[in-house]
Amino acid sequence: MLARWLLATGLLGLAVAANAALLMRAPTPITPPTGEVKIDLAGLPLVVSRALIADHAQQAGGRLTRLDLQMDRVHYQPLAGSFMRKPGEAAPEVLHVVLTNPGPKAPPADQLQQIYARFLAPETAQASGGLMLRRFRAGTPYEDRELFIGAGALGGSIGRLFIALCPRGAAQDIEPCIARLRQDGVEAELRFPARALGEWRRMGTETLQIIRRLRGLDEG
Repeated sequence: MLARWLLATGLLGLAVAANAALLMRAPTPITPPTGEVKIDLAGLPLVVSRALIADHAQQAGGRLTRLDLQMDRVHYQPLAGSFMRKPGEAAPEVLHVVLTNPGPKAPPADQLQQIYARFLAPETAQASGGLMLRRFRAGTPYEDRELFIGAGALGGSIGRLFIALCPRGAAQDIEPCIARLRQDGVEAELRFPARALGEWRRMGTETLQIIRRLRGLDEG
């Protein structure tokens, strides 16, 4: 009986020592993925930096029906800094972009007439960055949303519409705004915080330029 007790005590001591060693061992630093990967986005060939891809399962490349990208919204670069932040350092502003092949689907600007127009209130207002604000009538499916519309030069195209659907009130701190743009056969759904609306021109232009690079069409 004593021998069994001594054996159990010894095994318990070894387990405690092993756990202590694991806790004291420095964590293995997380490094961002490197290199590029080829992706067939429902028939559209892309070459993408793995560091831009938000979903680890997509970083192997191959055939996909959607591609999720994340980048630093200030610099429009991969979120490498998020792997190396110092204690107490703020997380970077993130732009999440979902790429799809829209096929024959109507262009994003047509949604203004096809989906939103019949629910809009008649009043208009000016918003930051030259955007026009349109609200929805109470009792409609979008009554808890606001529509922001901007027209300008995006990605070298004059007159392209930027249309962002954003939550109203306190929900802005929880839910993102959503805007859709199309370039070289790829549709991009942008998800970003409402506080970034004033930067819509740069945000749209940078996104369209990124798509051109992924498609291998950016000569610069």
